[in-house]
Amino acid sequence: MITIDKNTDRQDKSRSQLVFPQLAARFDSFVTITRVLVLGGKAPDSAWLRQVARGHSVWAIDKGAEACRSAGVRPERALGDFDSISEPGKQWLDSLGIDIDSYSSDKDLTDFQLALSKCADKSARILVTGCWGGRFDHAFSNVFSILLGDDWGANIIALADESEFLIPVRAGERLTLSFQSKPLAISLLPLSPICGGVTLVGAKWSLSDARLTQGKPCAISNVASDENVTVKTDDGTLGVYCKF
Repeated sequence: MITIDKNTDRQDKSRSQLVFPQLAARFDSFVTITRVLVLGGKAPDSAWLRQVARGHSVWAIDKGAEACRSAGVRPERALGDFDSISEPGKQWLDSLGIDIDSYSSDKDLTDFQLALSKCADKSARILVTGCWGGRFDHAFSNVFSILLGDDWGANIIALADESEFLIPVRAGERLTLSFQSKPLAISLLPLSPICGGVTLVGAKWSLSDARLTQGKPCAISNVASDENVTVKTDDGTLGVYCKF
């Protein structure tokens, strides 16, 4: 389960912490997860999926239903063109009696983007899994759909599974990560063309008021040097990527 720990310290009372199996993510403002989207990329580990899905609304996106089925996670809703799901997977979805939104494969938006459009309200806070592996173009689209979700009011908190995390830090936000075990790498990936005023503390190579650009993606393969790693950006949206 993704738990929420409200910090009771007077100076930090407005912060909240999301606790995942690999890490805890603390934000300056209150954050919670309202929905878990399971996509059709590399399936997350079943035990990991069960843990993060517990207590949350789960949507199966196309082949993501296969991961839900394998993990014994019952989705609340399924959505997609279902061009990559197996026949037993389709039968399993039908047997659940849940809402299923079927679309033609001839469409402008990806299945993931269609799901985001259905989550388009200011209260939506989304964890996305099943989003890694496979084709690069799919992963590229998944990552940059974070910005599309922001435009629609579907706020993505993380793209994650048991081995990879990407948490977007938006302008004016600060994120502090505490790890169960240190990741193999920490990388800062500008999702906006320019991210200004970037600060990184607690890593081997720190940053202070740095300017990072998509055209020069050089802030990669850093390592944690402290118990906590803190990232802040003043301008743009910055992806904090961790590989376990």
